[in-house]
Amino acid sequence: MKKLVVILAAVVLAALSSTFVVHAGSIAFSGTFTGDPTMPVVSISTPNCTSQGATPVRYDAYPFTVTATGLYNFSAASTGGAGTLASIYIMNSGFNPAAAFGNCIAASNNGFAPGTPTTLNNVNLTAGTPYYLVIFDDTFTQTTPGYNFNANGVGDIVIASAPGDCADPLPAGATIRNVPLGAPAYYAADSGSLVNFTLPAGNWYVTQTSGEFAQVWIACNASRIWIPITALG
Repeated sequence: MKKLVVILAAVVLAALSSTFVVHAGSIAFSGTFTGDPTMPVVSISTPNCTSQGATPVRYDAYPFTVTATGLYNFSAASTGGAGTLASIYIMNSGFNPAAAFGNCIAASNNGFAPGTPTTLNNVNLTAGTPYYLVIFDDTFTQTTPGYNFNANGVGDIVIASAPGDCADPLPAGATIRNVPLGAPAYYAADSGSLVNFTLPAGNWYVTQTSGEFAQVWIACNASRIWIPITALG
């Protein structure tokens, strides 16, 4: 199944139907970057985010919370050989791939040595606060095939959708399109169905069009939305 890729917080909070919890204060899963959308890379000086550039990198984003305030450790190991690298961002409160720097509270790209995972340790997180884990292909060639991820800490780590747990798999014919300025969102291809949030600027999966609207796939366990075709870059 396709992994969770880009999350719109307002949709996820309303539509997620399951969670992935490991009650031992640790979590582990694997993922791939094949077919993922891209975001402008946020530069890293471990453990800090320093700026957002323009180079596109493929990524996966997972919304999560923790059940106890304290320190948490994260690790992502590339499943490829030398010259591949999976790196980590932790985002606070929201994640807009086109403007991610402002929410980036911790990051690491220290896994450059062959066979060495990227590690991000002692990140202080607050119970109940919404965060995003972003794992990305941190290479110029974008040839990192995937990653094995692990995390642990003082409390449970609750990820809103686990890899393989997908109520609405990404349709095979979906295409990645840029929405440069963001867009009003609708629950149907009808101007009378406006919802109370907008789609952030960024790269999104478009599954079909109908009249003057394009349907956008948000996440495995979120409802699809419609935006005006004129919003597509």
